[in-house]
Amino acid sequence: MTLRREFLAQLGGLVAASSLDAGNAGAMAHVQTSEWDMSWVERIAAAKYRVVFNANVINDGDAIYSAALVLDQFHDVYGSSDQSTCPVIVFRSAGTAMAFNDSLWARYEIGDQSKVTDPVTHAPARRNIFWKAREGATGQAAESNIVALQQRGLICLVCNRAMNGWASEFAERTHQTKDAVYAEVRANLVPGAYVVPSGIFGLIRAQNAGCAYMPGE
Repeated sequence: MTLRREFLAQLGGLVAASSLDAGNAGAMAHVQTSEWDMSWVERIAAAKYRVVFNANVINDGDAIYSAALVLDQFHDVYGSSDQSTCPVIVFRSAGTAMAFNDSLWARYEIGDQSKVTDPVTHAPARRNIFWKAREGATGQAAESNIVALQQRGLICLVCNRAMNGWASEFAERTHQTKDAVYAEVRANLVPGAYVVPSGIFGLIRAQNAGCAYMPGE
């Protein structure tokens, strides 16, 4: 009986130690060890309804309009609040330009390159028409833009690899150094956006946090 009690005591100790190690391993898996701001993951996890859009093309801003639909329709069906519904947009590849502010759109003539027309001037856009509503805008134009949706909980993630690509193209076209233009691009993202190592990283991590996946097209 003494030997049996000693064995059970040792076994209990091993199980407890194993559980502790597993708990520590789980905690360590979520420790941030770099300069990337990952606080958006907790924002996603706090919501009940979660979705991530892959905005790899502009396509008339469809990812932005779809994010607005998610907020509105989940409210209509479930009576959910904006706080319980979390849309995420990952701006990557050609869609990255939607996360640039007006100064970049004007300076580098992104409207010409991306074939985006300003609905007011009917000319290639010299401002980011997806960022915020123009003065006096009503209806969808006032409600389905980045600023309006950020106020309702939209999370914007921007691909760092794509930013580097855009910076290289801008630098070559304007005879500047790539590093200088990259710094300019990073400083002129839409306010509140998070930079992620790549769009793929952002899409995967958002799904890990519980987001359903939707293409942004």
